[in-house]
Amino acid sequence: MEILNNVSVIIQIILFIAFIVLVISLTGYVKKLMIKVDQLQDDLAKFKTRVDPLIDDTQQLVKKLNAISEKVDDNIGIVKSTLERVQDATDDIIRLKERVVRTAEPPIFETINAFAAIVKGVRVFTEKWKSFKTEKHPYHRDENMLFETDNNDYEVEKEYDDINKELNDVRKKLEEMKRV
Repeated sequence: MEILNNVSVIIQIILFIAFIVLVISLTGYVKKLMIKVDQLQDDLAKFKTRVDPLIDDTQQLVKKLNAISEKVDDNIGIVKSTLERVQDATDDIIRLKERVVRTAEPPIFETINAFAAIVKGVRVFTEKWKSFKTEKHPYHRDENMLFETDNNDYEVEKEYDDINKELNDVRKKLEEMKRV
């Protein structure tokens, strides 16, 4: 038993020595861990000093972006209301144009037709007048006349042709307006 006792004491001494070695090595690891924690703390402090201005700048940027988006929203509202006003004005102009066309077109065409009828009537009258004059006095020529009747007739016909050209131009312009 004594041997057992001695073995027990030796095992205790060995365990005690192993425990001391373990405590010493753990102390070394704890010191290394403390050094790493201190380095990490220093790195975090440095990182924080670098990140704080970035966070402040980011907050200012977010505020500016919010202000810009509010202004954009306000401007979009203004643009929408302006477009609605322009659309209303355009609709009013279209209605006015249609009303003017409905109101003015019939009297204009009536006037043009009446004028064309007058021109045709005058032309028929002058042609009849010429034919009447030539039938009645075909070979009679008065030497005291200042103007020859043939030239007068030509000038009158030329004036009627000019009037017809002008009327045709007006009619074409009215037809173009009608298409628009």
